[in-house]
Amino acid sequence: MITEAAVVALAAALYLCDCVVLLERGQALLEAQRRRLGLSFGSRHYQIGGRAVALANPLTPFIPAFRTRPLFSAPAGVKVSRALRASSPLPPLCALQFLLVFVALPYCLYRAPGWPFVIALALAYLNALAMLALVWWRFGKAGVARRPLIVPAFGWLACLPLSVNCLRSAALSFDLALEARCALRMLPEADRPRARAELAAQLTEAMQELDETDSRHRRLEDLRRTLAPGREP
Repeated sequence: MITEAAVVALAAALYLCDCVVLLERGQALLEAQRRRLGLSFGSRHYQIGGRAVALANPLTPFIPAFRTRPLFSAPAGVKVSRALRASSPLPPLCALQFLLVFVALPYCLYRAPGWPFVIALALAYLNALAMLALVWWRFGKAGVARRPLIVPAFGWLACLPLSVNCLRSAALSFDLALEARCALRMLPEADRPRARAELAAQLTEAMQELDETDSRHRRLEDLRRTLAPGREP
């Protein structure tokens, strides 16, 4: 029983680690929910390699999450409409994979370790293969680069808990052709003040890491002024 519990705990830990997203200063994690968009700028207190740590909701792997392009970077990336089109068929399969890996398999491991467990495991692998084939096809059809999928795809098949995050891992393999300050306009009116305050806080921290004579410091200061209450970025 202790061994089974350790296996389940390890699977959950691997999945939670895969939900961690690293963001550049001023870069946002955009979640495309059914009727609204959500923006997150990560923690202001925890960084890894100078990048902010954000945690995608572990309970909603079927909601795609994208990274906006870093501030002041060259105009490049994938359009939002194209990104949504590439990921649109995956949510049902991701929800099914979540149930298979974290509900059906643990239940069978404890209560039915024979053929029911083997069948649930086979279904989980078949679903992982189906998700991989679908995301590969959809990315090609939408004109999104598929080469960055090679490494995460290996992880999905080698470690089933990682396959639960297939949709978000695929969506995070590229940056959107959209800066966070522009994404603010896509939010519902009620959510904009909070998002603008979070972005301004990230910019303030980035400015503290730069010398005042640095041109990037002045550009960040100008951008932060546009985020003041009453002004549209």
